[in-house]
Amino acid sequence: MRDQAYKLRALMAETTAPFEGNGRVIAVTSGKGGVGKTNVSVGLALSAARSGVSTVLIDGDLGLANIDVLLDLHSGKNLGHLVEGEAKLHEILISGPEGIRVLPGASGLTQVADLSHSRQQRLFDAMGELVREHDLVIIDTGAGISRSVIDLCQAAGEVLVVTTPEPTAVVDAYAMLKVFSCETRTPKCWLTVNQAQSRGEAQQVSSRIKALAKKFLSLDLEDGGAVLFDPRVSASVRKRQHFSRAYPSSPASRSLRELAERLGIQKQRRSRGGFLNRLKEVFVGDMGGARERSF
Repeated sequence: MRDQAYKLRALMAETTAPFEGNGRVIAVTSGKGGVGKTNVSVGLALSAARSGVSTVLIDGDLGLANIDVLLDLHSGKNLGHLVEGEAKLHEILISGPEGIRVLPGASGLTQVADLSHSRQQRLFDAMGELVREHDLVIIDTGAGISRSVIDLCQAAGEVLVVTTPEPTAVVDAYAMLKVFSCETRTPKCWLTVNQAQSRGEAQQVSSRIKALAKKFLSLDLEDGGAVLFDPRVSASVRKRQHFSRAYPSSPASRSLRELAERLGIQKQRRSRGGFLNRLKEVFVGDMGGARERSF
């Protein structure tokens, strides 16, 4: 049986020119929704831009986009207009705080693999341009373990998995890592514990997940530390302003800066092999049929 990415693989197989991109690409993901993944994505983009790194933030949730709402940004056009051929990339990109560029998503957009040939090509062309022209690309993926999320994370090459201390979030984060470990190209994985009551609590959660991943998945996780719980985070969401700008001295803002330092995103670095080359490898895959996975 053909998997849902078959048409996308066919498209990428027809591409003759190699894809290249010098920007570092990090996908921020989680096993479940409600863990603060988007807030972390936005905060990292802002932190990188403050240090002078040319940064673009992509709302990679093709169904429930909300980064523009979180930052109180307004645009008449979004990713949906681009794939439909109704707008060019420069017409969609929004200038955000600290000089970041934001590519707003489109609520209700279909899965990438279900797009037509021409729509897929417009999407890939836009992503290639962003990777070539920026030092850092941060992709805020959709929540959950859909095929499109996994493929996007695998192509990025680096993934920040966000969890909280809640048992359900921990279980889902581990499930996400298990899927990564089954892929032919496992991305470099970072783990951060968001909304932790203390660094001690975060360390306990992180150590448990890292030990399980090492023992059962043969997966070494990079330590992304913690983003501490702070009631001012929800207050800033209501203001439609990111907490790192509204409350720069808050515990959450300080710990987010520490996360950015751990990731090294203040420093420009060439990505390993290029995001779009990895994207091509992910989707071309084995044209003989669906990839087998163990969940």
